[in-house]
Amino acid sequence: MRTLLCAALLPATALFSDAQTPAAPAAPAAPAAPTAAAVPAEALLMQEDETFMDIWIIAATKTDVRFLESKVDTDFTDMKISKARSIYLKEPKEFTQAMDLFQARKYDEAKAIFGMLKVRYKFMEAMPGNYSALSAFYEMECMRKTGDLEGLSTAMQRFIADPLLREANRQQVELYNTFWDAVRTKGWQRIDSMAKERSGHPLPANLRAQIAYCHGLALEGLKKNTEALNAYNTALVADCGASDELTSKAALNILRILKADPEVQKAIRLWGTPDELKQAAGRIRLLEASAVAHFYQKFIGLGTPLPPEFRDLLKYKTEEDKSSGTAAADDKEDKKDDKKAEKKDK
Repeated sequence: MRTLLCAALLPATALFSDAQTPAAPAAPAAPAAPTAAAVPAEALLMQEDETFMDIWIIAATKTDVRFLESKVDTDFTDMKISKARSIYLKEPKEFTQAMDLFQARKYDEAKAIFGMLKVRYKFMEAMPGNYSALSAFYEMECMRKTGDLEGLSTAMQRFIADPLLREANRQQVELYNTFWDAVRTKGWQRIDSMAKERSGHPLPANLRAQIAYCHGLALEGLKKNTEALNAYNTALVADCGASDELTSKAALNILRILKADPEVQKAIRLWGTPDELKQAAGRIRLLEASAVAHFYQKFIGLGTPLPPEFRDLLKYKTEEDKSSGTAAADDKEDKKDDKKAEKKDK
């Protein structure tokens, strides 16, 4: 079972009684007991003498934890987190289910479960590595991936990032507040400035892809289409296509910009005629668009056919492409994909 390690080296504050098994309820400053909808969080406590004990957490703060030694106990124990060697929070089965849906790109279904878990474990939302904060984080990831930037902005107003243990998750939250919020408000100049400031800074690949995509949107908004194409191309390759929903959007934006280019339109009109210029800039861009269209069709469409307005780009190939050993196979695959797309359109 996957587990999360709860850091145990935080400064303590007197929120619980120091007694290990108090006979009466703790002082008023102790965290409130979970609501009826809450479920105790199962965990593994490693004590200072390195012995292990299964516990069920019913309340927690950043520095203190209240737990039962049996799921059916009525007596609880309060202790400082710093008194434990470590506390491993066991992954709830519903969280595993939600992550499976998330990985399968079923973001709406995953979001509903993450939202439920966020509320269920709210009684321990300040504890490092807790599943309320982690569920809230992935709920926001579902919003980002589905383009619900208004929902993301609202969720961020209530979100506390401190309990997140992974630095990459914290950096993602920072992008919510900067790049993605600027996309929401169409702050194109702000995004352009931030992207230039971060150029060359080390970041996880998926965050680089997000920044490049947001920068592409900003450059389009600033009418800098050539630079926008470069940014979208960076988004395509920054993490080798792992950010699939982002690479899909970036590819379609590239196709949209290229196909609208007057020089590309001219190359389409002259294709195969005596007036066709092989080295014309528009023809070169048309072949770039065709390559991106093929790439989308084969690798990054997420099972979604290439939109009808771009399917004609698939037919533009160089003589070298047509004479290659894979050309016939590619054409056959393209025809299959076209038939699937036509059925889906109907």
